[in-house]
Amino acid sequence: MVEAVPTNEAPRDSGTPSVPPAASGFDYSAIPSGYYDRVLRSGHPVRRLWHVSKFERVLDYLPPEGGGSILDIGCFAGSFLSMVPRYRFERQVGVDILPEQVAYATANHSSPFRSFRVVPSIYALRDLDEPFDCVTSIEVIEHLTPSEIRALFRQLEHLVAPGGRLVLTTPNYASAWPLIELLLNKVSDVSYEEQHVTRFTYFDFEKKLEEIYPRVWSSFSLELKTTTHFLTPFLAGFSYEIARGLSRVVPHQTWRQPFGNLLLAVLTRTGSREV
Repeated sequence: MVEAVPTNEAPRDSGTPSVPPAASGFDYSAIPSGYYDRVLRSGHPVRRLWHVSKFERVLDYLPPEGGGSILDIGCFAGSFLSMVPRYRFERQVGVDILPEQVAYATANHSSPFRSFRVVPSIYALRDLDEPFDCVTSIEVIEHLTPSEIRALFRQLEHLVAPGGRLVLTTPNYASAWPLIELLLNKVSDVSYEEQHVTRFTYFDFEKKLEEIYPRVWSSFSLELKTTTHFLTPFLAGFSYEIARGLSRVVPHQTWRQPFGNLLLAVLTRTGSREV
């Protein structure tokens, strides 16, 4: 995964595709261990709020307490799960393809109720061999080819318990994000053209996902689709605290603005668990 926020530095933390780095043409192992976890906690205010707000929005759509178990696919350095308290999920598992990032996550964010594991590929997710009440995949699917997305959803049918919740985020290409990406391609050492290989918009998300994985809407129902990261992250350059407060003013369940830079979708697992 890469950082969906203007910067001329290395790519971001929040997740990496659960496929070998060579599959996307970008070497994710070149990212320093724990780099974006440190950005989340002490980086530039705009970058900090981008990450904090993104993770808070995902948390908004997860059970407030007693959620049971959660799996974060593409956990990278464990930043998201580090923000999830035990009273919300008694069992927390993060998986990623990068051993160095998983080692950092384990050293800095593991606990008796939270663990991190290396998975070599999408197909290795099957080895978890247990369903989770909630699964998150934060800015991962844009790094996957259609065939890899199909493989991911086949695993999700196995991993998300019946009635369980799947929360996805991905850049919204019906927003200002294409312009931001174009700028980053010119000023950054990293080309987003190498990384974002499958692009979604707020308007085509359901149709495109069904084209990629035709049985998706017989296995999942779309509970909610919205966007986030419209303006407030960029205001953090003036005041982090004010910008963060503004980002929480409007209850996101009532937000239906389709042009935020990140697309957020909440899916519920329907039917029986695949085995």
